[in-house]
Amino acid sequence: MKFKALFQSLVVVGSIAALSACSAPGNGSSGQNSPNGMSSGQGGAQASGVGDDARFSDGARHNALLAKRTYYFNYDSADIQDEYKPAIFANADFLIAHPHASIILEGHTDPRGSREYNVALGERRANAVAALMKSKGVNASQIRVVSYGAERLAVSGRSEHDFQLDRRVVVVFAQ
Repeated sequence: MKFKALFQSLVVVGSIAALSACSAPGNGSSGQNSPNGMSSGQGGAQASGVGDDARFSDGARHNALLAKRTYYFNYDSADIQDEYKPAIFANADFLIAHPHASIILEGHTDPRGSREYNVALGERRANAVAALMKSKGVNASQIRVVSYGAERLAVSGRSEHDFQLDRRVVVVFAQ
């Protein structure tokens, strides 16, 4: 029985990794929502249904929440917006159900501010998501926090819309 659960976990993680690698930036098909409701093209794996958890009455809704792994932030803020909490909780539930799975929370900022400030802000954002997951019961050893500050921009433009897409935390399933 334990082998079956491990196998299902590996299939899910492998599928997510493979689908993420196939996602092309800006293709609009990833299911990720930007702050203005438009598709951002970031990190586009969708859960395949393998390993669905019977605790969720609507597996499709849960899978859609699991697929949302980019969370956006307001300017100069590490406060998690309410609209992203259901997706964060769904990913937390996945980690709780799969104790051998682990994630990296990548914190990002827009290019305004000093390098040091942006790295610290990206870390605060990623730690805020980690704290919410831990409050749900995720083991701290399953979460790693990395801050890139403004080193890995989502888009290269300088408009306010571009800056909104840069202020984010991305959940990456570790291998």
